[in-house]
Amino acid sequence: MSTATTHPTADLPAENPLAQPSPLPFGLPPFAELTLEHCREALLAGMAAQRAEVTALTGSADEPTFENTVVALERSGELLHRAQVVFYALASSNSSERLREIEREVSPLSAAHSDALRLDPELFARIDAVHAAVAAGGHGLDAEAVRLVERYHLDFVLAGAQLDETGREELRALNQQLSQLSTTFGQNLVVATEAAAVLVTDRAELAGLSEAEIEAAATAATERGREGYLLTLVLPSGQPAMAKLADRDLRRRLHEASVTRASAGEHDNGPVAAQIAHVRAVRARLLGFATHADLVAADQTAKTSTAVDALLATLVPPSVANARAEGEVLAELAAADGVELAAWDWAYYSEQVRRDRYAVDTAALRPWFELDRVLVDGVFHAARLLYGYTFTLRPDLPGYHPDVRVWEVADAAGGPVGLYLGDFYARDGKRGGAWMSSFVSQSRLLDAKPVVFNVLNVTRAAAGQPTLLTLDEVTT
Repeated sequence: MSTATTHPTADLPAENPLAQPSPLPFGLPPFAELTLEHCREALLAGMAAQRAEVTALTGSADEPTFENTVVALERSGELLHRAQVVFYALASSNSSERLREIEREVSPLSAAHSDALRLDPELFARIDAVHAAVAAGGHGLDAEAVRLVERYHLDFVLAGAQLDETGREELRALNQQLSQLSTTFGQNLVVATEAAAVLVTDRAELAGLSEAEIEAAATAATERGREGYLLTLVLPSGQPAMAKLADRDLRRRLHEASVTRASAGEHDNGPVAAQIAHVRAVRARLLGFATHADLVAADQTAKTSTAVDALLATLVPPSVANARAEGEVLAELAAADGVELAAWDWAYYSEQVRRDRYAVDTAALRPWFELDRVLVDGVFHAARLLYGYTFTLRPDLPGYHPDVRVWEVADAAGGPVGLYLGDFYARDGKRGGAWMSSFVSQSRLLDAKPVVFNVLNVTRAAAGQPTLLTLDEVTT
């Protein structure tokens, strides 16, 4: 648990739960006390506080060193970080109209704040001096410290720190555009995905789905005040139900809803995506790269888009050949049913091939994959066998949504490791996909142990029914 010294923040009311490090175990944010307005206040105050910290750093007359420059930067922005991890977790997993309003307000301010740091010539001069000294063998740092210096220097360079003032001004304008466009894109996708859910009024059209899946669809409709059955969308284009639905027209409707979401009307992301691509291209050229892909790859293993293309070139021919061979098999099955194979048929006939030719029925596996059995008897058990970790449910610690559960993790000797939060169910206001992130990152410097969370989008079972996972969900 963190033992960081607390300091009052003048610009943030003391009653704001984010004004001080959380008193909860391992620094878990005090979600039961937090409101969106608390987050907004803390974000604005946190940016101002970090700017003041950096101003003090750059105003020092002392020669730049690892401690007074890089370590000082690592320690800066504590309030801002506390606010950001909470707010953006909520933005991804528990969005609302008010939250989206705040996000639209804060996003360009956050981009400007990042540029104020990364494009500060005095700050970069100090980092550059430390980097040069380390490269020359100075400071006597260990490998971890050297890597941190290199990381900071590269981050600043790729962010435009070496541009002249004209270039920095142009970059600031581009980053403002990107922050607003990216926020719009993400918000459009969440709202459009919710709106694109397919409503079914005739239960017979759901033939092929299990009783539990049909009941879950009925529950989803009820929760939105609709009559019938609602097939909500997951993030990938391929919807799981398309592998089972016998009704071809419903498969078509589900497929078209999936691939056309955010493609028309108020939440059309087409023009937004085009603008993002244009601004990214202009920014990449300003930073000395031929394309945005080259800018991204510069900080990755491949280093260049040419290297990425070379690798993909070895994968594309066999992948296409395999897909064509599969397509021929599926087309034969579709023809036997009197139809021409279409995109919405692919998963349905693929499942038939698995079942009939290879005796693999993925649907039959689901009763073995009840959510808590997979989590507790599978993942947690494996962690205990491999690492000696044990997981203890902490119902007394609230998450950011009633669906979220919290476990305390201990090592083989019973010593504290951190907290693990699980947020497994799909719901309105939650973006699609699966991911992990941290509310508190492990840090010896800050004496902090990790508080991590995993997010999935599993369909909630009907009341009283177990949540059964697909094989893909188990793998995820």
